[in-house]
Amino acid sequence: MLSNSLPTNAIDFKTLEQEIYRTVLEFGRAIMKAILENIDKELMELRDKKKYRHRGKKRTCVKTLMGPVEFERVVYEYKDEEGKKKFVYLLDEYLNMETIGFMSTNLVEKILENASNVSYRKAAENITELTGQDVSHSAVWNVVQEFGERIAKHEKGKIKAYREGKLKEGKKEVKVLFEEVDGLWINMQGKDRKGIKGRKREIKLGVIYEGWERRNPGRDDEYVVVNKRAVAGFMEPEEFADLLEATIVEEYDTSKIEVRVLNGDGAKWIRECTTTAEKYYQLDRFHIFRAILRQVYDKKEAKKIVRLIKSGNIGKALKRIEELKEKYGQEKEKVEKLQVLEEYLKNNIDGLILYHEREGIKLPEAPEGICYRNLGTGEHQICDILALRMKGGKMSWSVAGANNMAKILALKASGRLYDMIQALMPSVVSERLSKKYTEVIAVAKEEVEKVKKKVRSVYAIRRGQIPYTGCAMTEGRKVIKELVSYKKLGELI
Repeated sequence: MLSNSLPTNAIDFKTLEQEIYRTVLEFGRAIMKAILENIDKELMELRDKKKYRHRGKKRTCVKTLMGPVEFERVVYEYKDEEGKKKFVYLLDEYLNMETIGFMSTNLVEKILENASNVSYRKAAENITELTGQDVSHSAVWNVVQEFGERIAKHEKGKIKAYREGKLKEGKKEVKVLFEEVDGLWINMQGKDRKGIKGRKREIKLGVIYEGWERRNPGRDDEYVVVNKRAVAGFMEPEEFADLLEATIVEEYDTSKIEVRVLNGDGAKWIRECTTTAEKYYQLDRFHIFRAILRQVYDKKEAKKIVRLIKSGNIGKALKRIEELKEKYGQEKEKVEKLQVLEEYLKNNIDGLILYHEREGIKLPEAPEGICYRNLGTGEHQICDILALRMKGGKMSWSVAGANNMAKILALKASGRLYDMIQALMPSVVSERLSKKYTEVIAVAKEEVEKVKKKVRSVYAIRRGQIPYTGCAMTEGRKVIKELVSYKKLGELI
């Protein structure tokens, strides 16, 4: 059927696809506009006219996945319980139209999805190409900052509830839980480069999981962690430790956990995380062995000390370091390095033996499909969750910008980013709804639903102009216009 309509060699498939896509977006925007204005009209007719005075219409524009949708909605005046004059859009409340910078929730999702993978500028290009509307890199940046701040506010509320014993406890039951905590040093920019902390600062990252499972059972020996949850940001040690613990309490029945193990590099702020609950501390093996190889001049001796640590002979390892100090007695630099190593190991002596090799730990049997392996995914988690997006090249950050991005990346790694978008965006609407106003919306919504069932179609698609009428014609647009001119939808399929 289409072969008779298409001019030979007038258009290639790529152009045809682009023109159809643009046309569909135009149809979508027109339908959205008609539906919104129709619902607004119904709300206007069904409202309590004594309470809500019509104050005219105002034009607005919301950026959506289909592009910018311009429409008019009525603004109403009413008085609250204290008799104060207020203004409200019934349509916004009816549809939970919470936006960030006049962008729909769906568009915000796409922006955050892109910004968490590529630069703000590249994310803007991707969104512009996807939606057919101009979205600047500064607009993408604004969305990230706004949503990151909402996450931070949500986390502060969770920490407060945890500290006051009011946090709703989770119901999930596990017998063993693992925690890995590490930090990523990133370059700072502008005024945040100044001061005591200087040009680099450390973002804290905590990861929680239940064990390991095979990525491809029966095919290879690659393992992935189970039910990963992550938290991140620039935070004080105590606040970070409480956020990590609150995240656990929120999901798990902590009274059922028999063994908890925390793996870290020995930093003081990481040790703070062991004070929130009873847990075993393990010094990360990567950091142990790296410290030994860096601080012991004779690499053969370094390997001997590594073997002693691996075999659990901690006393012999420390004794060998003492012997090397005596051997290099006159060589100040070598002795100082050995002293640094000795102090590091002694300060973390409770974490030098692997958790599953300790006499005091009796591990319960792992659930089916899950196994308990050596800890040490911290560096891998730092890379996958934070470093790939936040470090490299000439990349630098402000404190606020890095904190907001880190929180978004942590949610994404936890598989909870989209749930949090849905949870945090409508919450602003619910906060400003009064009791009486909620009742009005509920009644109006019921009436609108009744009307919508009676109406066959909200938007009469054949009343609109044929696409591209009065527009400059390209070969692609000519084809689209010829395809849809005076044809029913069924004829186009």
